[in-house]
Amino acid sequence: MEGSITLKVKVRTFPSKGRARVHESVLPMIGAKEGEALVLAQYPTAWDQKTKTVAVTGYGDPMVDKSVIMISPEDMAALGVAEGDTISVIRKVTWTEQISGAAAKAGGAVKEGATKAGKAIGKGAKDVAGKVTPKKGDKEL
Repeated sequence: MEGSITLKVKVRTFPSKGRARVHESVLPMIGAKEGEALVLAQYPTAWDQKTKTVAVTGYGDPMVDKSVIMISPEDMAALGVAEGDTISVIRKVTWTEQISGAAAKAGGAVKEGATKAGKAIGKGAKDVAGKVTPKKGDKEL
């Protein structure tokens, strides 16, 4: 999955369920900002509906090693990993982003369809106009 990185699990010194500490340079690498939700999964990850994941809030910390993610023992247990295991980390895409992305895609499809329909109607109208409009030398209707 795009924006996915792998990090080694380390137990947080001060446990706090639902929070993760990563090096401050990691958040921009996955397109996340301070305090945004991250999705964690065992590595290797298929990223399908059967993938067991845990959502946490990500915080940047210059004191954390760049290859490590620090999470609570509760989050480790929920994910089924131990300290030192490798996990995949991505930024959680919000419902609003999913909906607006789908709406933009649908809008593009509607615009494309409308353009094709407009061209077909224009061609048909021109064809009908040519058949109905009298030519030079023809009698007026």
